[in-house]
Amino acid sequence: MEFRILIAHNGTVYDATPVTLEGVELFQSIRMEAGCLRFSVVRDGILNFVEGDKVQFYVDGLLRFAGWVMTKERTSAQIIAVTAYDMLFYLAKNKDTYVYWDKTATEVAKMIAAGAGLPVGTMTDTGWKIPQRIEEGQTLLDMIQSALDLTEKATGKEYFFFDGGGRLMLRERQELVTNGVLRCDGGISDYWYRTDISKDTCNTVKLYQAGRKETEHLAFQAENAEKVGTWGKLQYYAHVPFTLTEAQLKEMAESVLQEKCRVVKELTVENINGDLFLTAGQSVYLEIPDLAEIGIAKMSLIEKSTHIFKDGEHKMKLEMRVEE
Repeated sequence: MEFRILIAHNGTVYDATPVTLEGVELFQSIRMEAGCLRFSVVRDGILNFVEGDKVQFYVDGLLRFAGWVMTKERTSAQIIAVTAYDMLFYLAKNKDTYVYWDKTATEVAKMIAAGAGLPVGTMTDTGWKIPQRIEEGQTLLDMIQSALDLTEKATGKEYFFFDGGGRLMLRERQELVTNGVLRCDGGISDYWYRTDISKDTCNTVKLYQAGRKETEHLAFQAENAEKVGTWGKLQYYAHVPFTLTEAQLKEMAESVLQEKCRVVKELTVENINGDLFLTAGQSVYLEIPDLAEIGIAKMSLIEKSTHIFKDGEHKMKLEMRVEE
């Protein structure tokens, strides 16, 4: 497996591969995080690049990453560690205000991409139209995520938004199912399974409103009494607009409980024989029969992928979604 790193600077494209050290990492995610390429080069007096220059990463002739240099770290040994991010970085960094109505999530994503001057590629038509939406002072990426969340709630379909090698893509989960298989009989060299209720779990919800005199008062509360008895009180607090009705407050509280009243389960698998065709957003057949109290033998979603090229080998770490 051969990789190639190209860096464009002031109209000149440099091949950084000959001075690239072992240890190139390619990170991708469907959790609305920018894709990231990390690598180190030896300063040789020829390769010339600065922050903001475009980077392309090829493996066996196929473009796997396109982004921009964001960070350079230099050592006394004249080694430069580089971090580059893809287009989602710009969508996450920039805030704006959009008011729209009667648009699909696909149309929203295209509208925001056009406003940001970013090219789009394949974008699946999500079909369902969002009646009306006001996005004020939010990041562009959060706006797109909100549109996808609303669409999933209305249709039951999950969509992923990502940078597909220099073009923004929007695909439905079922479009990315593969024939890949990961088992502990060679496909998986190691795995880590973590359960947690300490960070993103709640069993009680309290919503407060500010009145016209800015005096805050409790507007609505809900709880899962059984889980309070099991875990102790884990409270979610939010300050919400005073214009929300009781029905809207009830829906919001129940939605938070449905989403966050659970044990967070995280599963990372490692494969010493990396496969670049397994990446974030794809579903593969995963079989780990002795995984703690659950055991897995079914199609599973890859939420994050890290491909590592080091010492002549290609390894990968995949963060899998654990679904009941």
